[in-house]
Amino acid sequence: MTSSCVSYEVRGRCAWLTMNRPQVLNALSKEMFRDLALALAKARKSKKVRVVAITGAGQSFSAGLDIKQVDSFASQTEARNFVYNLVKPFWDRLFDCDKPILAVVNGPAYGAGAEIALTSDIVIASSKSKFAFSGGRVGALCCISGVVGPQLMSGRKLVEMNLTGNPFSAEAAREVGLVTHVVPEDRLMETATQVLEDLERVSPISNSSFKHIRREMISSGALDVAYRELFRTITSPDFRKGAKAFVAKEAPKY
Repeated sequence: MTSSCVSYEVRGRCAWLTMNRPQVLNALSKEMFRDLALALAKARKSKKVRVVAITGAGQSFSAGLDIKQVDSFASQTEARNFVYNLVKPFWDRLFDCDKPILAVVNGPAYGAGAEIALTSDIVIASSKSKFAFSGGRVGALCCISGVVGPQLMSGRKLVEMNLTGNPFSAEAAREVGLVTHVVPEDRLMETATQVLEDLERVSPISNSSFKHIRREMISSGALDVAYRELFRTITSPDFRKGAKAFVAKEAPKY
């Protein structure tokens, strides 16, 4: 399966999902949310696949939500469909995947892009990459980070990253638990290959059972609140103002 937004390639026992919109820093469009969900479902179902790796084409992992595409919804119904028929199904597929998910972060990971890294099982980042839960900068919300972040990140940096939107270096992200390994850019794929080899030494039944336990730790009630609050933000005047400023390359004034 290869679409215009996501390429799907099986190498050995690993399904590589590459976000493929390098011209817009792999910003997550409506189509990309849909195609990522389909690719995750395919990888989970395949008996040939034991691991899933997610990366980005070009010089970016993902810049997050494609603000230019969703800067204004024609109606509340359109916004609700976006949240519950595109965004939620993607996260459902990611959380329900009982195969290890490896994020290979080759550049900036902002907004929902940083959340994809956060929710992956192992994160390998180039030393040049940066991470930011930056949804609030445009009046939106990194809603999943508030649900999953407390399980994985230490200290109060999760709160600071969301409330300020400030970017963190790969090394700073590693120190607070967002990233597993930080390596020079030219060793990124070498390290990913080594991790894949390590995963091959573990029983797939054992790994899936561990992931079932992790999945139970993610509260369905908290996810319901997260999606509700995402809907609230993207239908707010602040989002319209923030998105308009983003498109105009100006700083919003809230």
